[in-house]
Amino acid sequence: MATRNIIIAPCGNKSYLFQESWLREKGKKDFDVCLLFYHEQINNPTLYEGVEYFYHLKGFKYFMLNEVLTKIRPEWLDQYDYFYFLDDDIDIDTMQINRLFALSRAFRTSISCASLSKDSFCSWPIFRQKPNSFCRFVGQIEVMAPLFSSEALRLCLPSFTGNRSSWGIDSVWSKMLGYPKDQLIVFDEVVMRHTLPVGGGELYTKIQVDPHKDWEAVVAKFDARKQNYVEYGRLQRVNEKHSRVLFLLYRMRGVWVRIERAWRDYDLWSRIRRRLRPARS
Repeated sequence: MATRNIIIAPCGNKSYLFQESWLREKGKKDFDVCLLFYHEQINNPTLYEGVEYFYHLKGFKYFMLNEVLTKIRPEWLDQYDYFYFLDDDIDIDTMQINRLFALSRAFRTSISCASLSKDSFCSWPIFRQKPNSFCRFVGQIEVMAPLFSSEALRLCLPSFTGNRSSWGIDSVWSKMLGYPKDQLIVFDEVVMRHTLPVGGGELYTKIQVDPHKDWEAVVAKFDARKQNYVEYGRLQRVNEKHSRVLFLLYRMRGVWVRIERAWRDYDLWSRIRRRLRPARS
């Protein structure tokens, strides 16, 4: 049965995580992979033979994504339900990717992402994995590794070429989706590792623009908030290992509810009244 999930990711001659991590258990994956090559020359073409799709587009991530989804493969918007746009320096294994797709489908997310490991390079602390949390409902998902539903992608796709650096277009996505409070989710149950420093990749030497000015311009263009990295709520893990105090309180509450129910079911006062009636007569 054909999968309804796809990873579409940039890659270059130094990219390796798609092979070592994303496809570590290739036989168990529940997703297709499309790689978008950004260097002028492909040094080792055989490295990419194991993926379903490969395009040599020589561009920036979101410009290449826009080209694929509007010109080369527009039918994918109907063929797939969920689209994962990973940067090529994200370390996340096959089973974690499967889980992120499955959870996004179960929660019917618009945009979701995995949480960042403690040893990740990180721009926004809100995306680091939180102890005892299963998932968090947030105001914005960053551009590094968003997972889109097809419906959300159709709405947000016009922003993908909003600027050269891609800084700030994630702020625009929240605006385009109407600033929902229950559709943008960070899954702490799934963890990825960002392996390179923020701002340290090849992109920043090639774009020849100030990304901060890019950010300001794109949010002004779409009349969006500059950033909306807020948490609206979370689903907490509560068991003997996680949130132990809260778990014990729930256990005590459960015991009280059972006592109360037993008292009502036994109906002690009615039994006493029935026993007293013959004595009064």
